[in-house]
Amino acid sequence: MGIVASISSVLGTETFSGPSYGARAFFQALDAGGGVNGHPVRAVLCDDSGDGGDNQTCVHQLIDRDHAVALVATTAFDYAGAPYVSAQGVPDIGGQPIGSAYDQYPHLYQIYGSSEPRNGRSVGWNGVEYQTTEVYRWFEQRLGLHDAAVVSYNQAASAGYAAQLVQGLRAEGYRVLNETVDFALPNFAAVAAGMKAAGTRLLMDALDTQGNVALCRAMASAGVSVAAKVTNVQNWSARAGSDYSGVPGCLDALWVTSDSRSYEDVRYPAVAAFRAAMRRYYPSREPLLSQWELEGWAAAQWFTDAAGSCGAQVDRACLDRYMTRDQLYDAHRLLIPTDFVAEPPPTGPQHACLNVARWQGGAWVTQVPDMDTNCFTVPALPYRP
Repeated sequence: MGIVASISSVLGTETFSGPSYGARAFFQALDAGGGVNGHPVRAVLCDDSGDGGDNQTCVHQLIDRDHAVALVATTAFDYAGAPYVSAQGVPDIGGQPIGSAYDQYPHLYQIYGSSEPRNGRSVGWNGVEYQTTEVYRWFEQRLGLHDAAVVSYNQAASAGYAAQLVQGLRAEGYRVLNETVDFALPNFAAVAAGMKAAGTRLLMDALDTQGNVALCRAMASAGVSVAAKVTNVQNWSARAGSDYSGVPGCLDALWVTSDSRSYEDVRYPAVAAFRAAMRRYYPSREPLLSQWELEGWAAAQWFTDAAGSCGAQVDRACLDRYMTRDQLYDAHRLLIPTDFVAEPPPTGPQHACLNVARWQGGAWVTQVPDMDTNCFTVPALPYRP
C-alpha cells in the first residue's frame, strides 16, 4: 500500500509526518508477525512536499507504477490527487481530513468516519457540512467557562476553521471575541489586549505552533492568563513542553480534545503495542511522539482488519466492502466507534463523545474516565466550508 505525506512542506518536517511514522511502525510490526493472512505487507512512502502538483505525482506513482492496493494514513496539505484516487477506486483508509476531499469523494475514508454521501459531486450534503458542540459544552460544564476568544490567520483554511469554532461556541452560550491576524505580520499584542479587555477565560485557535507560542508571549507581556487554552489534535505531541517552555502560563493551561485514545494511555493494549513498536522501529521519535502518530497506527490497523476479511485475495473491492459495512469500528479501542454509512443530513440533537487531555507534569494527562462514555446530546450546526 501507499502512504502519502507532506513531509518536506514549508511548514516544517514535523507538521504532517506523524501519521506516516505510526502507520509504518504498525506495518513493520505486522510483517515481523507474519503479515496479513501469511502475506508480507510493503508500505511505500511518497513525500509530496505539501504541493498539489507533487501530490498528483505521488498518487500516480503509487497507483500506476507501484500498483498499491490502497493508500493508508494520507496526510496531504494539498490533496490535489484525490479525484484520481477516487476515480481509480483505490481505497484511501484512515487519512487526515486537512482539506475537504474526504467529505466529497467515494473510496476516501478519513480516520474519524463520516455519514456524508461522498458522491464526488459536492462536499458534505450538497455543499453543507455540520459540526456538533460537545467540545464547547464540556469546558462550560466542567470548568464553568463562558467567555472565549478565537484567534486565526487571514488565510482561508485557518479562517474557515475559526468560523466553525465561533459558531459552535456561540451556540453553547459563550461570549466570543473573534480575532484575526495577518499570516505574515501577526499583531498578537493587539489580540492579547483585546482578550484582557474581554475577560477571556477560554482560548481556542486556528494557528500553527509558532503562532501559538507568539500569542502566548504577547499574553504574558500583557498580563493575560486563561483557564484553558484548547488546541487541536494536530498539536497534541510530546513537543509541547519544549515548544511552550518559554511561556509557562500557557503551558499550564494547555488542553486538547480528540476522537482518539491518548498515546499516553498505555493501560490500553493497542496503545501499549503502538508505543512498543515506536520504540523498536523509531526510537529517536520518543521525544517527538504525537497523537497523529497514534492515529496513523490506527489507520494501518483499519487497513489490516479490512485486508484480513478478504481471505487469500486482497483487492480494492473487498477493502471497500469492509470500509462501508454497517458496523461501527474502533481500531481496537483506539477510536471513538465510527463508520462510513451514508445518512441524510443530521436533524435534531446528536449523540457525540470526545476525549480530553491536559498538559500536566511534563505529559498529557487524560481528563475523562473513558472517551467512549464521555458523551453529550448536542445540536448539529450547518455550515458551508
